[in-house]
Amino acid sequence: MNPPSVPEQPQTFDNADIGSGTIIEAQVHVGVRYHPDCGRAIVGAESILRLGTVIYGDVKVGKYFQTGHYTVVRARVNAGDYCALGNHSVLEGMVELGEGVRIMSMVYIPSRTRIGNHVFIGPGTTFLNDKLPGRLEVMKSPLGATIEDEVMIGGGCVILPGIRIGTQSFIAAGTLVTRDVPPHTLAIGSPAEHRPLPAAIDRPNNRGLTRPPLDLWHPKTPDLSTIRW
Repeated sequence: MNPPSVPEQPQTFDNADIGSGTIIEAQVHVGVRYHPDCGRAIVGAESILRLGTVIYGDVKVGKYFQTGHYTVVRARVNAGDYCALGNHSVLEGMVELGEGVRIMSMVYIPSRTRIGNHVFIGPGTTFLNDKLPGRLEVMKSPLGATIEDEVMIGGGCVILPGIRIGTQSFIAAGTLVTRDVPPHTLAIGSPAEHRPLPAAIDRPNNRGLTRPPLDLWHPKTPDLSTIRW
């Protein structure tokens, strides 16, 4: 069976405002009315929403927003320009993203998580927002992590609730983050050990990674021959 083709004109939705130049593939739903009083979803210009993307009402994302296949963005997510959400990743609602946040495939980000500017989150990473789920007589509101600007998080990490990861830190792949990470720190291991960040990688994240107008498999790529091993 051939995959659904990209429509020549963006689809329209009765509870969403879609910016100009946005590409919307088949089986996409923007502005899901999760409550009778919910607001509209707003998607910025020059975005791409791929097959199976679901975006609730009360979501606002900036221009050049990119989704992979079967991503979910629940209510009260606010995201700046140049954000990306990879295949089968979830923003569980009440999530704040700055500019240039690149979230790879199979990532779970729960409510009340805040992520700064120019942050990269590797595939298969899981954030949590409740230390003792379902075990307290009086349940408190969940609280996710706070990720400051220019943080690099490798694949397969686990970030426990309420953690703060400081500016320009580097979280190695497979790390279990159980306590705050100071700025400019390398966190590695399970549970994480903190080490000085090597000078070679103590720098802001490359803007070619965090602010690309097109992703690797974008239909507007001018020359496919430029994509090579």
